[in-house]
Amino acid sequence: MRFFIIVLYFVFVLPASAQVAGQKSITELKLDQLRNEIAAEEKALATTENEEKASRNRLSDLNRQLSLREELVRSYSRRIDQLKAERDSLQSSIGSLNTDLNEVKKEYQARATHAYKYGRQHDAALILSASSINQMLIRVGYLRRFTLKRVGQLSDIKIATSQLTNQRTEMQRMLVESEIILANIDREQEKLDLLKAEVANELNRIKIEKDSRTESLAEKRTMEQQLIDVVKSYLTTNSRNAAPSTPSTILPSKLSEAFSQSQGNLDWPAVGTVSEPFGDIVHPKYGTKTPNPGVLIKAPASSEVNSVFAGKVTTIDILPDMGRFIIIEHGDYHTVYGNFSLIYVSQGDMIETGQLIGRSGTESEPRGTAVFFAVFKNGVPQDPAKWLR
Repeated sequence: MRFFIIVLYFVFVLPASAQVAGQKSITELKLDQLRNEIAAEEKALATTENEEKASRNRLSDLNRQLSLREELVRSYSRRIDQLKAERDSLQSSIGSLNTDLNEVKKEYQARATHAYKYGRQHDAALILSASSINQMLIRVGYLRRFTLKRVGQLSDIKIATSQLTNQRTEMQRMLVESEIILANIDREQEKLDLLKAEVANELNRIKIEKDSRTESLAEKRTMEQQLIDVVKSYLTTNSRNAAPSTPSTILPSKLSEAFSQSQGNLDWPAVGTVSEPFGDIVHPKYGTKTPNPGVLIKAPASSEVNSVFAGKVTTIDILPDMGRFIIIEHGDYHTVYGNFSLIYVSQGDMIETGQLIGRSGTESEPRGTAVFFAVFKNGVPQDPAKWLR
């Protein structure tokens, strides 16, 4: 894109024989094309922004779902811990009741064994040894109450044990259910985590695309303004210096044919290597493509720059990112040389093939020490590599 403006400028600096009306028509076409591109870029950017908004909303929704499930996990984890504690407590109580039950059983077994050996003599002896009828009745009542109490204890312990066992069974069932629910929640959470990662990646892709489109749109708007400025400058210059073309100011028509026949046999304008070729240049970060209408030749500082073919200097000017440049007319063809530190020719000069026209840049020039070179036919950029040998 940094060289696109030289194409725009070149379009408006056609041979002196061209009519201003014709220039204005080309201007309008170029502006319309650029503005259509800007409109399309704005539409695409709006679509990308809507996609970004939708993805952000989706990510927020997923975060809310994850928060709810995390709270459920914490709740069920607390519930499971509580159930385990209650189960262990019930198990301990059941153990104590079983111990008491065994003690009562042992006591009854001991009494049964004693009764078997001695019959009811011991109880009878206890009753008959009373010193009075009243004391005898008291001892009978005591034995009866003791027996009933032991029987009641045995029954109570069995009932309590049964109840606790049932409670423990129910609690174990609830514990298993809670663990199953917790496992399901964990699986759902894993799915949401994966979906969240996918949405986050998509959001990152959309952000990169948005940044790229924003940069591209800004570049196109800058190009539009530069084009408008160039047109204004051209029209102002032509309105001030306009003069009818005369045959003496126009190169012979055979010059176009001669230039065309020289394709593939022209010498390079400077000694060096191509650092940026003709065609689309891909942005290293965003992947956007910017058309390059010529080639950038990496050359030593202040290298000689020579005309590749005879012609007439129609333009000497300066542009941002290009520095000073020269346009030489060869009939229907034009060659463009840019990024000079020194220029040895003037506008309107007739130039010979191989003539020294200036020197390449130094480190202070916009493109450093490099030389920009382009070939145009009727305003359309050509691949310089097909013209040079």
